[in-house]
Amino acid sequence: MTAPSFITVERSLWFCNAGLSAILIGKLFFSRLAFTYRFFCLSAVFSFIRVVVTWRMDLASQAYFNFWRAAEPVTWLLSTLVVLELSSLIFKEYRGIQVLGRRAIYGSLAAAVLISLILLAPTWRQSNQPMLAFQRFLMVERGVDSALVILLLLLLVFLALLPIPLSRNVVVHSVLYATYFLSGSIGIFIANGTSAEVRLVISTCLMGVAFLCLLAWNVLLSPAGETKIAVMPKPLPATYEEKLVEQLASINATLLRASSKVDAARLASK
Repeated sequence: MTAPSFITVERSLWFCNAGLSAILIGKLFFSRLAFTYRFFCLSAVFSFIRVVVTWRMDLASQAYFNFWRAAEPVTWLLSTLVVLELSSLIFKEYRGIQVLGRRAIYGSLAAAVLISLILLAPTWRQSNQPMLAFQRFLMVERGVDSALVILLLLLLVFLALLPIPLSRNVVVHSVLYATYFLSGSIGIFIANGTSAEVRLVISTCLMGVAFLCLLAWNVLLSPAGETKIAVMPKPLPATYEEKLVEQLASINATLLRASSKVDAARLASK
């Protein structure tokens, strides 16, 4: 395919994704799933607004870059909140692990961004680009994405190994969001430093993945999916699964006791 053909396909997918996002947002609100997946819904609303605002913009213009530069940190924040929300939904019955997981996400994100800044500091000092240049944003984004990718993979491993009953919506949403986010992160990593033609091909492919994910969210998420239980096939023997679940419950109970002691100590100090 030629470059104009890729541009046509990309713009067509962009338009289709905007329509699917609008349908998904409406479906989440009308089915009241927006209250359960509130940060995911908020992320979808923000993505839809971005598409509407930038639809008529020249992607090479300064206006588009200024808007992208302002919107990108919001995207990082919303992605983090969606992953936190996923973690909370998966560990809904394990409050102690849920709290620990939230702290781990905050810590890993802070560490990833800090490490990225330290490693890239020499490059930044030698660069003649402005502080808020496109490449600098991509450098920070790689740090944030790397931390979230690791956490999403850990959540998927958890789903694959432990026979914890979850709603079908949570399982579907976890797999789809991991696919959506992982593809975008890998695409950005590959595109960084490549030619404009290669970036156009990657962008078109990412639009295609986003289209399939949005279509799947629209078809598979439903109010009935909140009550229907889905347990993913497990590769481990049943005896090992039972031991893992027992250990998980034990860890959760220990964390809850530790959290209660910390709260009691804080109240006593006041």
